[in-house]
Amino acid sequence: MLRFILVTLLISSVCALHWEKHKEESNGNEIEESSGDIQTEQLPGMCWACKWAMRKLKKKLSNGATPDDIKKKLSLVCDEIGFLKSLCKKFVSRYSDTLVEELSTTDDATTICTNISICKK
Repeated sequence: MLRFILVTLLISSVCALHWEKHKEESNGNEIEESSGDIQTEQLPGMCWACKWAMRKLKKKLSNGATPDDIKKKLSLVCDEIGFLKSLCKKFVSRYSDTLVEELSTTDDATTICTNISICKK
């Protein structure tokens, strides 16, 4: 019984410390525009979410897709991402024009996300 209590306290302490550290780190890591450019330091999971969304969109878009077609599909892609849905929606709404332009090219998902500075080179 004593072991169980000690293990529970240890786990709780580690979780609390991790949570506090994560809160401190995330205070300055919001998606913001800085003189027209995307900050290179992003929220955790942002690169993965970008690549996931761009892969999904690339599969759904035909070669002759218009900017309006791309915008419609962009607005719906985040509904399928799960727990990163709100992060994805913020990203798409803030950078939709840039994403429409990038999705009009033949670049792959990784190249697109790197070009718009969401993923590191």
